[in-house]
Amino acid sequence: MASAPLVHYHAPQTRSFAIRWLFEELGDPPHETKMLNMKKGEHKTPAFLAINPMGKLPTITHGGVPVTEVGAIAIYLADLFPEAKLAPAIGDTARGTYLRWIVFNHAAIEPAITDKARKIEGGFPSSTLCYGTYDDTVNALAGAVRNGPYILGERFSAADVVIGSAVRWLTLFKLLPKKPEFTSYLERVTGRPAFKRAMAKDEELVQALAS
Repeated sequence: MASAPLVHYHAPQTRSFAIRWLFEELGDPPHETKMLNMKKGEHKTPAFLAINPMGKLPTITHGGVPVTEVGAIAIYLADLFPEAKLAPAIGDTARGTYLRWIVFNHAAIEPAITDKARKIEGGFPSSTLCYGTYDDTVNALAGAVRNGPYILGERFSAADVVIGSAVRWLTLFKLLPKKPEFTSYLERVTGRPAFKRAMAKDEELVQALAS
């Protein structure tokens, strides 16, 4: 099935960068990148809404079947191209840790940061929140990247693309507290050649849009 048409619907400077980066880590397998200009509302056209009713990026289609959400796409692509060795195989005990942290991004990190930024966390008991508390979430994230160099220790995986992208964006927008764990982890993941290639490709898109 990896030979079926694979399309990445993408816009630079969005969450979709994580999947742009992931494709580079996978060795840039054959796929088509379809750039959507969000300022022109191209992500809200009937054609795209038929693929992703949320009108959100990233989105991929494989053989015409849509996959949405960064974590789901990362899991799907890493399994689709096992030769890249970005996902522990089923039966490998490391897969539990790998899946845990990919899901943690959407289940805890983004909700906790969003609620903190909107100043609404205190209005709900922690037992009702998917992430518990903001401090618990940040401390858990720091613990995950502290011992490294990656989420699975010495082994880089798609989990680092998901978590690394989240830490990068949240740091850029000053939504994470300054911790040496986050600083050193970012230095490691953004120093990877695949990350730099993905950044260069996105910078070309930004320049093209501006011209």
